[in-house]
Amino acid sequence: MADEVVLEVAEGPTHTVISASGYLDVSTAPRLREKLLEVVEAGPAHVIVDLGPIDFIDSSALGVILHGWKVLQAQGSTLAVVSPQERITKLFEITALNLSINLYPSIEEALADLEG
Repeated sequence: MADEVVLEVAEGPTHTVISASGYLDVSTAPRLREKLLEVVEAGPAHVIVDLGPIDFIDSSALGVILHGWKVLQAQGSTLAVVSPQERITKLFEITALNLSINLYPSIEEALADLEG
């Protein structure tokens, strides 16, 4: 269904990963926003949004991710996106979000760069 998204949170010592699967669109983006703001309040140094298993993403979800990035930047923290799917990475490139938000092909590569 186009109105379903599953958000899972995994916490590490200096980071939190939010994994999204399903559809991130105008009807589900508010759930991502809520989860992202919950995670931000906990104060991790790094937040990684894993879009690896995502089936669909639209501009409303990109706006939520950008908002999360801005909030974390203001706190001195970072937000990164994991996107092994070329079609998702292309959206970040077309919208020029990749100029602000770091994209990685895997969680491991994101952590190596962020914590390295």
